[in-house]
Amino acid sequence: VGIWGMTGVGKTTLAKAVYNDERVKNRFGLKAWFCVSEAYDAFRITKGLLQEIGSFDLKDDNNLNQLQVKLKESLKGKKFLIVIDDVWHT
Repeated sequence: VGIWGMTGVGKTTLAKAVYNDERVKNRFGLKAWFCVSEAYDAFRITKGLLQEIGSFDLKDDNNLNQLQVKLKESLKGKKFLIVIDDVWHT
């Protein structure tokens, strides 16, 4: 599920309220919040998400494919909530 709309309407504030709500905390086994900027970087995002859920391994540090496989395996069969927040500098 995504929250989209015009800039400046409080999407991040709404997402943070949901993310930190006790009912949400109790519903998901894994949660991660990651901020991205205009320069999309799949390696940085995947690595950051693994760090957020506590599954980052230094031996996979420079291989995007290994990081993506590790993320998939870490989330497999689990209820998870991932928020990828876009932060644009204007």
